[in-house]
Parts: sequence; C-alpha cells; structure tokens
Amino acid sequence: MKLSILIPTLNEADNVRQLLPCIREVMKGSLGEEEYEILIVDAESKDHIDRVAGENRARLIRVPRGYGVALRRGIEESRGEFIITMDADFSHSPWIIPILFASRERAEILIASRYVKNGFSSTAFSRRMLSTVLNRVYRFVLDFPVRDMSSGFRLYHKRIFDELAPTEKNYVVLQEILMKAYSRGFRIREVPFHYHPRKHGSSKSRVFAFGKEYLLSMFKFWRLRNTIECADYDERAFHSRIPLQRYWQRKRYDIICNYCKDFRAILDVGCGSSQILDGLPQAVGCDVQLNKLRYKRAPLRSLIRASVFEIPFRDESFDAVIFSQVIEHLPKDPVIMKEVIRVVKKGGTIILGTPDYATHWTTIEKLYGLFHPSGYADEHITHYTRKTLIREMEKAGCRYIDHKYVLGAELIARFRKP
Repeated sequence: MKLSILIPTLNEADNVRQLLPCIREVMKGSLGEEEYEILIVDAESKDHIDRVAGENRARLIRVPRGYGVALRRGIEESRGEFIITMDADFSHSPWIIPILFASRERAEILIASRYVKNGFSSTAFSRRMLSTVLNRVYRFVLDFPVRDMSSGFRLYHKRIFDELAPTEKNYVVLQEILMKAYSRGFRIREVPFHYHPRKHGSSKSRVFAFGKEYLLSMFKFWRLRNTIECADYDERAFHSRIPLQRYWQRKRYDIICNYCKDFRAILDVGCGSSQILDGLPQAVGCDVQLNKLRYKRAPLRSLIRASVFEIPFRDESFDAVIFSQVIEHLPKDPVIMKEVIRVVKKGGTIILGTPDYATHWTTIEKLYGLFHPSGYADEHITHYTRKTLIREMEKAGCRYIDHKYVLGAELIARFRKP
C-alpha cells in the first residue's frame, strides 16, 4: 500500500458522498486502486456515514470526538507508506492530492499552504484575518520556518510517526506534529493551494476557541523549540535575534574556518547543526545525534553517526580535525583525545574549542543558565582551562601552535600532530 488518504469527519455524509468518487477519479492517473486506501475517521456522526463509506469502498473507523484523536487513530490504522490528511468539505481540493504525492520526496511533511506565494484563502475576512495573525504570531515567537502551520491538508511519510507521538486532542495537534517533526530533523516544505469555502454544512471549529487554544499551547511549544535537543539549535544560534549570541557564534565560526579553510580532508567531530559544515563544505560531519545529522542533509555532504570514543575512520585519514564545543560535555577519558589524534595525518592539525574555566566564563555560564535554563550550561561536566588543555594535548604527543578567544571566555586552540 503506497498511500492512505485520511479524512476526519463529523456529520459530513453529504460532502463525503460527493468527495469519494471525485478522489477515485483524481487518482486514476497516479495510482491503481490496490495501491491506495481511503480512511474515514468519524467522530460519533448520526448521518449514515457508514452507508456512504461502504458504497464507496472506504474504510470507516469510529473514534471519540476531537480532531487530534481522529488524526492519531487514523495514522495508527493507515497501511500506506505515505499519508495524506484532508477535510471532507471540499475546502481541500482533491485535485491537489496527486500534486502532493508527486512531491513526496521533497520532504517528510508537505503542507498545502494558503500563505506561500500563489497560495490563497477565499474564506470570510474575519476568519482569514484571525488565521493569518495566529500563523504569523506562531511563526515569529517560535522562529519557525512554516507559513501555514494550521493547514490540515498535508502529506506525511508514515515512518516519522515511529519517532514522534502526538498527544493533543484537538486542532493544536497540527502544530504539535510540526514542532516534534522539525525538532527531530525531518524536512517540512509547503506547496501553494487555494482554500475554498465548504460545500455543505457548517465548520466544526469555533474560531475564537480555536485561537485561544493556539495561544495557550504556544508556551509549551516555545520550550520544545528552545531545548538543546532541537535539531536546528546550533544553526539558530548563528542567526540569533540576540546580538551577543549571534556575535559569539559567528566569531567562533570565523576562527575555526580561518584555521581550516585551506585543508582538503576535514573531520568535524560533534558537528551538531552548526554552520561550520556550510563554511567548510569539504568537511565530513560526525555526531551521535541522528536528528542533527538528519537536519544537515544536503547534496554531496558527507555525514556519519558515530561516537568520539570509536571514530569509524582509518588512522591518518584527515588533514585536520575540528573538535569544538564537545569535550566539556564528556567525561575526562584519555580514549577521547587518543581517537581524535589517531585519525589525523602526521603533521596534521587538531582544533579544540571549549570554555576556559579560568576566565570570566564562570559568570557567563551562571547568567546563561538563569536566562536560558534549557540550554547547554548545565551539561558542562568537564571544566578545562588553557593550561590544562595544552598540558593534556602535549602529554598525548601533540605540539601546541596558538590559540584565540571568543570574548575572552571561549578558548579555541590549535595543535599539530608530530
């Protein structure tokens, strides 16, 4: 089964009776009938929806009320490799289904969007205005790169739900899925579509209750968006709205890129989602966090999931190894430096970056922990100074070359393997 078309309903039998034959007609040029299924996920309707579903060879699933409840159950019951969710009232044109399906490899979530170029909504002015404002507020507060977060007309790769479990019961589930998927590094793209008024019946969503629920959920999503586990955490810091954070990240980037830009073979251990891989496109990114590697996917970019305790490359594979903003998160273990040194060629360069705990970094860390409790501050378990770091590297047989500081607190030191 390639595709499951999932339609949540509540007293929508008149619309569904017209929609299902139209979907069958639309799909003729895309998939055979044995390659897709239509699921009607119904919440306690009293309009003979069971008869309509049976007449049109659609599976009917009964659920308690709640859009999020219907969506979760439909996803669980679906058999397709891909899932398209849509409304039953013709506000979501079935002719968009083949367009979404044909674009399925562009991203793990495709959104039929009213608010990208060539998208449009022809609803009443008040409803359109509230939707636009809510989406803009969400996008700004959460710094989230999606314009139409409330569109329920989407294509999902079903496998993403192996890693994220939606819990919201109502329409906020749409934002919850996007937040959780993006934090795990899955790609989200928008394709334009035109939203039309429903054919029959009245909307089941109440606009102001809908808006209130969105606003109340925003703080919860803001916390998720700003945790270090979020896939784009490092990249967002590089483009931060906070001038000090932006300067800090870019200064580190400048120092490391200038140290390494002339090398051909570079390994960035603990690369995360930083901009180093963009500034040094010849570098191989290595990290244990799958979501951050997934987020940094790009054509011809080399990424590998691995631990610094066992770097999966032969001895002397690289001209330079970058090992920045990692060692303070790890226990002090000689195996770590031994592995980093092992994969560098003779005469190659090792760049180590870490906060220097002999500087005013200790004050910065306390302030950072106070204003950003979900950030990195509490995860620093090994505290280096410039002297202790140089001593450890020289003990491992490397020669110190030079060092630079970011605002006199973060040390970036350069060593050479003999």
